[in-house]
Amino acid sequence: MSAAQDWSAVFADVLRQPESRVQAEIWGEVFGEEYPAELAPYSYTSRSELRRIAEEVQVGAGDLLVDVGSGRGGPGLWVAATTGADYFAVDIAAPGLAEVRRRATALGLDGRARTALGSFEALPLEAGEAGAVMSIDALLFTPDKQAAAHELARVLRPGGRLVLTTWDYSRQLAGRPPQVADHRPLLADAGFRVLAYEETPDWERRHRETDRLLLARIDELAAETGEHPDDVRAAFTEMASTVDAMLRRVLVVAER
Repeated sequence: MSAAQDWSAVFADVLRQPESRVQAEIWGEVFGEEYPAELAPYSYTSRSELRRIAEEVQVGAGDLLVDVGSGRGGPGLWVAATTGADYFAVDIAAPGLAEVRRRATALGLDGRARTALGSFEALPLEAGEAGAVMSIDALLFTPDKQAAAHELARVLRPGGRLVLTTWDYSRQLAGRPPQVADHRPLLADAGFRVLAYEETPDWERRHRETDRLLLARIDELAAETGEHPDDVRAAFTEMASTVDAMLRRVLVVAER
């Protein structure tokens, strides 16, 4: 993959597949009771982290919660249901948004939920429309994090909260968009006041153990998708190698 990889196509292929039973078993083994299995997160989030996000977004009934890089929407819909806010899922991959709509209907939230294609640099919202923005483990895939920070600030109302998780990197990786060692200067330049910038607990062990277990079950993973095991192994080996360049996984709370 090159830095110019079409990530919308990559994630469309991933999200078009049924949820992986094997991956869910591995997440559950690594995270234990902290794994929110019923939400089927495609991320390293946990029950404790989602409760923290629901607390920090500071929205309620009548407010709009925007979830950027929503994927299938399980965690974001949970935060919306917990806070009472309306929910707007934004993602670069249409198959994930279709699943958001299905989940919203199943939860009785379809009247409070909407979806749209969009990216961190081009959000389909008016200026100041969002009461809060959340994002879980998605910002690393945007190619222009400076532009993303300014766009996130644009769509938030004054005093609105941005709550996200992402990674700081020590170096640039082949096949990945440009990364940064610290997101705080970008957020400050966009007009945010950073309220919290915290390394998430146990993140490196969880990463490495997840990768180890995935690589141990390549044949099962390949059988789920119909891909050749060598191709699946190459993809997961590449993913595992990125951990060496990570400085930390962070939870960020910032105010417009």
